[in-house]
Amino acid sequence: MDSNTLWTVIIALLPGILVALISYGLIDKFLKSDTMRREIEVRKINNSQIIPQRLAAYERMALFLERIKPTGLTRRVSPQSTAKNYEAILIQTVQGEWEHNLSQQIYVNPDSWKLIYSAKNATQNFIRQCAADLGEDATANELQEYIITKSISENAPSNDALLKLQVDIQGNL
Repeated sequence: MDSNTLWTVIIALLPGILVALISYGLIDKFLKSDTMRREIEVRKINNSQIIPQRLAAYERMALFLERIKPTGLTRRVSPQSTAKNYEAILIQTVQGEWEHNLSQQIYVNPDSWKLIYSAKNATQNFIRQCAADLGEDATANELQEYIITKSISENAPSNDALLKLQVDIQGNL
């Protein structure tokens, strides 16, 4: 093959090569744009479904934290027989509330969830400590009064977790 024939072939193929490259570039750009558009649509659908569930989870956890505050808890659960028995009922009530709301952790910020868990444990420990302070001979009514009195003078363990939930809702959702 001589050089004139080679140049003639190159010149003949050049428009086809250019059309192929331009077509490839346009198709690639279109496919990336279409993929991005679909991802945005999926995010919109997810957000329209997940955000209400997250808000509901935060509401439930706020309610949980309010329900385990020692003052509210002791007013809601009637004192029965001995302080030891009442202590067990209060701790069991907190644990039952916790187990009822355990599934909400998939929607709640992990740092907030740790605070909620700590608040639950601190509340149970607060109840145990109050019962220990009164001793074995105390009645359930005495324990109830002592818990209310002591919790009024101290910051409820759930207050910090409630504040964190509020910050999460206002800042991240």
